[in-house]
Amino acid sequence: MKTVKTLLLKAIVLAAFPAMLVLSLTLAVPRGYAQTQADSPADRSLHGGAAAGDSSSRPTGAADAEIPPAVAKELQEMRESIEQLKAELRARKAQEQASPALVTAEFKTQRAAESAPATVAATSAAQTNPPEQKPPAPAEPFAYADWTWLNGTPRNKDAVWDSKFFTPEVRFDTHFVHSFNNPRDDTLGGSTEIFRNNEIQVEQISVGGDFHWQDVRGRILTMDGMFAVTTPRNDASEGRGQWDLRGAYKYVSEAYGGYHFNVNHGLNIDAGIFVSYIGLFSYYNFDNWAYQPSYVSSNTPWFFNGLRIQWFPTDKLKIEPWIINGWQSYGRYGSKPGLGGQILYRPKPWLSLVFNNYGMGEDTLGSAPGSSPQFGLAGANGAGRSRIHTDDSVEVKYYDNKYKTLDKMAFSLTGDLGCEYGAGVTCMGHSIHNGVSWPQQSFQGWMLYNRFWFKKDLYAVTLGYGAMANPGRYLTLLPPIDGADAISGSPYFPTGPQFNSNGTITQTHFKGWDTLITFDWMPKQYITFRTEFGYRHSDEPYWTGRGGITPPGGNNGFPGQFACNNGAAAGTDPAAAVTACAENGGVWFPDMRKDEPSTRFAIMVKF
Repeated sequence: MKTVKTLLLKAIVLAAFPAMLVLSLTLAVPRGYAQTQADSPADRSLHGGAAAGDSSSRPTGAADAEIPPAVAKELQEMRESIEQLKAELRARKAQEQASPALVTAEFKTQRAAESAPATVAATSAAQTNPPEQKPPAPAEPFAYADWTWLNGTPRNKDAVWDSKFFTPEVRFDTHFVHSFNNPRDDTLGGSTEIFRNNEIQVEQISVGGDFHWQDVRGRILTMDGMFAVTTPRNDASEGRGQWDLRGAYKYVSEAYGGYHFNVNHGLNIDAGIFVSYIGLFSYYNFDNWAYQPSYVSSNTPWFFNGLRIQWFPTDKLKIEPWIINGWQSYGRYGSKPGLGGQILYRPKPWLSLVFNNYGMGEDTLGSAPGSSPQFGLAGANGAGRSRIHTDDSVEVKYYDNKYKTLDKMAFSLTGDLGCEYGAGVTCMGHSIHNGVSWPQQSFQGWMLYNRFWFKKDLYAVTLGYGAMANPGRYLTLLPPIDGADAISGSPYFPTGPQFNSNGTITQTHFKGWDTLITFDWMPKQYITFRTEFGYRHSDEPYWTGRGGITPPGGNNGFPGQFACNNGAAAGTDPAAAVTACAENGGVWFPDMRKDEPSTRFAIMVKF
């Protein structure tokens, strides 16, 4: 703008200068001289007058005032300069209209020059007193990799809906199972996943989620469907004392509240019912590589009731102590709580290591001081029976290439060791107490699964095998013979050593193995269509056969006793039962086999 103003001022001055010059000359020359002065040809030509000899020229008596040649020349030069300045001004205006930035370039340059000292001063002050920076927040535990490939972990990568306060969770699991033994009462035993034959059954209906606000946390997940009755029946702790603990908790799989502390990478303290991952597999079939896991998983706890502390010293390590009522129990069996914990370490995106340990808890009904005897079992001289157990797993993803048809391969390997000691049993057996040999009460088991994913995880195939040995049967699931559960027990399949009237103790035992192949179709991350074939074998008659495990006429209400063929109860002594049933059609016996081949079809949904 300053340049434009300068050019305009120069043009005005130059345009006014000739008029001022002429006026000054007119006032300085006498009027008579101007009227008598003859025009030269050049002057006439300059002013438009006729040249010499032009008949149309003015009368000679009216001659114009003459301008000196030097002045005329200077005026001509001024006019030419004015025209040149006008041309430059027009060019400058055209350029300014084409690019407005050029109009203010000089202004900006001047302002920048004026503000430069202040900017330099501010920069110097900022360097002298830099702003305080907050330290980066610790990384979320295990967030550095995708762990949805793990056995026992849900494969959802995205939450359907979330908020600052609540993250919902909904699960449905419906299956159809066919046993090639074809039991006539459609009842299956020896499992915590399959229960009925040739029927469509809803295994799980769960609704709930996680609450989180200002480091306060809580979780609730309901449990309806078959799980609501099949899980509580394996807990005998309600047999000690009063109140209906099964009724209180049967419709809840998880319910706890707690607090999150910003220590290291996180510290959580929770109290209530929470899931147990002893045996690697999740309580919820959607999360697992197979529908019916092997004994090491199916026969170990699905939940704990108590207190847990989760400490994450790094983003790859979790240390989790437990103080709990007992081994998958709503209450205590005796005078001691159960203690245990988990160490979870994931040093690489393809490797997960988990170590679970449990001890001190008294977990056999009737074997602790103050508890009711079961089948003649009582604490020996007031000494309770305690349980210890270790469960350790490794999972390895040994192939991953999303551009191939076969895009992933991984395996999981789990090994378990445990035993009970006290009140008539020992971990190693053959221990003499007061002249009586105490039998062995122990558990050894392992399972191996290998999974293959295809077409960017659209399909998957799992191969699995497992085995266990359980002298004393304390972790062998009781078949529901005549409606038996963990409290009633069953004389047809004792789940512990038998204390005889002559003072001796009879050893019980169980060995089994199983194998399976599973095919999954997973069109969306929220649903799995599963087809599975499995075969299970035991060294003792254990699996439901064609005749079923329900007495004639249905359950008689006395599952802890032998039954007659007319449904009458006949006591717990085999010899006495024969006598009692002599006039009642004889003693009834369940049809149990040493093997069970079956197919399983399931549709599982998780949001």
